[in-house]
Amino acid sequence: MLKLVNGLLGFALIFLSTAAPGWAQSGWQPVQEAIHKSSQDPRHYQAIRLDNGMTVLLVSDKEAVKSLAAVAVPVGSLENPHNQLGLAHYLEHMILMGSRHYPEPENLSEFLKKHGGDHNASTASYRTAFYLEVENDALQPAIDRLADAIAAPRVDPVYADKERHAVDAELRMARASDGLRMAQIRSETMNPAHPGSRFSGGNLDTLSDKPDSKLHDALQHFYKRYYSANLMVAVIYSNQPLPDMAKLAAATFGHIANHRASVPPITVPAVTAAQTGIVIHYQPVQPRKMLRIEFPIANNSAAFRSKTDTYISYLIGNRSPGTLADWLQKEGLADAIDAGADPMVNRNGGVFAIAASLSDKGYAQRDRVVAAIFAYLSLLRHQGIQRHYFDEIAHVLDQDFRFPVMTRNMDYIEWLVDSMLRVPVQHVLDASYLADRYDPAAIGARLDAMKPQHARVWFISPDAPHDKTAYFVDAPYQVSKVTPVQIARWRHLERAITLSLPALNPYIANDFSLIRSANHPEHPETLIDEPGLRLHYMLSRAFADEPRADITLNFRNAAAMGSARNQVLYSLNDYLSNLELAELSNQAYVGGISFSSYVNNGLTIKASGYTQRLVPLVNALLDRYLAIAPTAQQLQQAKTWYRQQLDGTDKSKAYSQAIIPAKVLSDIPYVEHDARRALIDGITLQEVMDYRTTLIKPTALDVLVVGNLTPERAETLARGLKERLGLTGTDWRRADKATVDAPLRALIQKRLDSTDSALAAVYVPLGYDRIEGMACSYLLSQIVESWFYKQLRTQEQLGYAVFMLPIFVGDQAGVGFVLQSGRYQPAYLYQRYLVFFTQAGQRLNTLDPTDFEQYKQGVIAQLQQKPQTLGEEVDLYTGDLHRDNMRFDTRARLIARMRTLTQPQLSDYYQRAVIKQQGLALLSQISGVGAGNDTADYAHPTGWALFSDASALQQALPVQPKEADGADDRREP
Repeated sequence: MLKLVNGLLGFALIFLSTAAPGWAQSGWQPVQEAIHKSSQDPRHYQAIRLDNGMTVLLVSDKEAVKSLAAVAVPVGSLENPHNQLGLAHYLEHMILMGSRHYPEPENLSEFLKKHGGDHNASTASYRTAFYLEVENDALQPAIDRLADAIAAPRVDPVYADKERHAVDAELRMARASDGLRMAQIRSETMNPAHPGSRFSGGNLDTLSDKPDSKLHDALQHFYKRYYSANLMVAVIYSNQPLPDMAKLAAATFGHIANHRASVPPITVPAVTAAQTGIVIHYQPVQPRKMLRIEFPIANNSAAFRSKTDTYISYLIGNRSPGTLADWLQKEGLADAIDAGADPMVNRNGGVFAIAASLSDKGYAQRDRVVAAIFAYLSLLRHQGIQRHYFDEIAHVLDQDFRFPVMTRNMDYIEWLVDSMLRVPVQHVLDASYLADRYDPAAIGARLDAMKPQHARVWFISPDAPHDKTAYFVDAPYQVSKVTPVQIARWRHLERAITLSLPALNPYIANDFSLIRSANHPEHPETLIDEPGLRLHYMLSRAFADEPRADITLNFRNAAAMGSARNQVLYSLNDYLSNLELAELSNQAYVGGISFSSYVNNGLTIKASGYTQRLVPLVNALLDRYLAIAPTAQQLQQAKTWYRQQLDGTDKSKAYSQAIIPAKVLSDIPYVEHDARRALIDGITLQEVMDYRTTLIKPTALDVLVVGNLTPERAETLARGLKERLGLTGTDWRRADKATVDAPLRALIQKRLDSTDSALAAVYVPLGYDRIEGMACSYLLSQIVESWFYKQLRTQEQLGYAVFMLPIFVGDQAGVGFVLQSGRYQPAYLYQRYLVFFTQAGQRLNTLDPTDFEQYKQGVIAQLQQKPQTLGEEVDLYTGDLHRDNMRFDTRARLIARMRTLTQPQLSDYYQRAVIKQQGLALLSQISGVGAGNDTADYAHPTGWALFSDASALQQALPVQPKEADGADDRREP
């Protein structure tokens, strides 16, 4: 690390010496502390401080195919004035509704769409952040728009009431989220003197004129008080040199005023003795049963090098024999348990939480689960504070930092700007990974505080008792004090529980050798192509300096999901397999190797991570997979879990349910949830075991290896798996796919016991091959979505979730328009869609050719974007793998077709699909009881056929010919 830091300081000195003469005139100066980065990270970093007091982190990345920018202010819902709750969130909305130099409310979003970009914003309890991505050449005007929005927002009264309704719609839609509901209950059960105890998001009641407060005045006052440059931090990420980025920061963010503002400290605790030692019973939206134990903690963000909370979380999540997680699973009480902490969610403090997903048995015996958790915490307290555990954690974190998975997207830059508010700027990159100060006293103190009298215990179940309802989110809950009798019962149960400390992990890599080769093909090459076995191989083009590889195993079996019973069997087997392989998967994950599985023309298993132990772990995984012998109790547990999955999907947000029929049409047969539920009880243990065998034994094996494995080792793996697993299949047939061969106008309608309605209008035109249809669909979505959003969301305020997306039915590409509304029924929404469709068609026909080319180049830039992780690189090829396209050239063909796509051709596609409906036209309508009235009001356009559900519609579509390539769509759970 010393060598690394010295190297970084040397770079910083070079930067300073070349830039120093212009500081006084440039509006910025460098921060002296060097940014601590990984030795494998080729990016250059420099923090600067603008003359207005804003700290900006500059990241120069010559590989960046897009540029990024973010701004954060350490002000969030905790600063909401008591008489305007939700004001911080409301201001976040208003900031982006036009500014002094860019007055149009959609100026930023439309500019970004034209230049392959996007943007978003978020309000947390302790901060508000704004972030964007855009083509490299458009960075300056993009940041100028963002900076102007923050420096001089119009806060226009014309849009103020519309955005007030947008905030209300957003929060109403989020009422289907257990996270939001629990957050409100958590607030209502906190110390009422702490600002976190108040409703945070805002709605039409809280954001309104009151005798002592005018909303617009309060909004402007809040902005002037807190939106000050000296409080703000920012990030600019681009392919430009650091000095150029510094000048850009000064010329844009430098215009934000410095009011020398401060954020008053919070001096009262988030919870007192009155709010700890309690049990909270909660009825969730999703039909699940959980136990959650929360402990209040002080804000220890400054002590990030000690990793106190990480240490305890690591031991709680460990799944080696005899540990808490292992005991709970083997007793059939829980299928997962995890822990984690956020030390500053309440600004002056945070929460350490332990969460367990319970079986029916586990919920019935929840006192045993609580007792086991406290028994394990006691074990850690008395015997578990050991240097070798800390060293293992430090080694794993250092390994991950040494070989970072480097992303370049908005999630990354949001995390980066958030980190600038948590830790010193020089540690924004390594704070999460640095563990060099073992502090047994801090670990002991934390464990000493993790006792029943300090806990807030959540019992979460659909049948949980309740005597009150949380404000606005309508969440039923009940609170009671933990009694001495209850504590005595837990202690009594603890005595019958024997737990062990974790074993050290045997799968942590220590060999990071790299394979070097002069051969770098542009796509995987087929090394084996014989009956029952194929191997496609390539070294990574984008990550040749990483000691990682990715292995995809497709056990080809076209009938794997070919019946309703098989689909139920697959889900039950998947749960049971994950249960039995939990220890191995956890050890592998800690060691930097991840496993996953899905179904596409049969079972597909993926393994990705450090090369050293990757192949042995794949072999061990498959050996154990075939040897799994679940019990009758575990099967019952799996059945309960599967019912909950089905019920959970049926209780998902209205817009999610509206789009499901379009997404599931391709895969034959689609089986409705009620039909699957009817089969669950009749499934036997032997059936599951026999089905698992059919997923492996009679299959042909298609293998894709990308990354740091030699071709010889890849061949040995492929041939070895075929032999050791006894694979006998030779059939490469793919599962049937639906297709559209004639015009069909279809209606599907569904009544929901929820407050919101939704409409998905989907159009898949005839006459286009897969590549041409994809090109048209992608570009049309890029152009029209912002128009759709502006008209129906910003102007008409029909709902909050408003978006457009490409849709595939077999090989045919179309588009979908989706909107969720808390105010209007589907019939009215469809009438507004029709008005928009006509206007959009006219606008598309008259679109300025320069704008059209900008949109097109933006999509091409997205398609050409280099993968940011090895997994993304592999994803470029897995679609072709599942389509038997050994040329692996879909992306290249799509880019080539996109380059030649003309404006008249795209307009014709839109006319055929949306206006003339020459293909499949589907209106999937969800009616919520609270949207407008208690009577469902569906659209019934003349000449459209009503189908009972997606399965019935699918049966009206023909089967796609076998020889055609199929779209890579994975099934919904």
